[in-house]
Amino acid sequence: MNTHIDVNLAPVKSVSKTAPKRSSFLRHTTALFLVLAGGLSMVLFSVKYQVHDLEAEHQRLVLELDDERRALHVLRAEWANLNDPKRIKKLAEQFLGMQAMRPNQVMNIDDLQTLPLREVISATTEEAIDETQ
Repeated sequence: MNTHIDVNLAPVKSVSKTAPKRSSFLRHTTALFLVLAGGLSMVLFSVKYQVHDLEAEHQRLVLELDDERRALHVLRAEWANLNDPKRIKKLAEQFLGMQAMRPNQVMNIDDLQTLPLREVISATTEEAIDETQ
């Protein structure tokens, strides 16, 4: 039995001159795509965290806006209360001694010119004194 194998019988591949260039081109292309993929992954990573930060800021601003709307609602209610004519009349009577105008207090401009200044001042002073008593 012959167990000897002849190594020289295997087919020999012919080495062409274009094979090393093609292999080098593939290596450079693969390296380029790996670098591009790495760069893109870093950019996407950065954009992801920027979006996360912007979403957090947006949420904070929405909550702040809601707080401002509530405060504005309260201020409008307070303003309506402070400008209530009944309240203003009561305060004017209580602290300033003011009362609603009587019809005899209304005059034309021409009538005011005929009154001497001292009579106008004394009349208003006397009325104020009478009203406080």
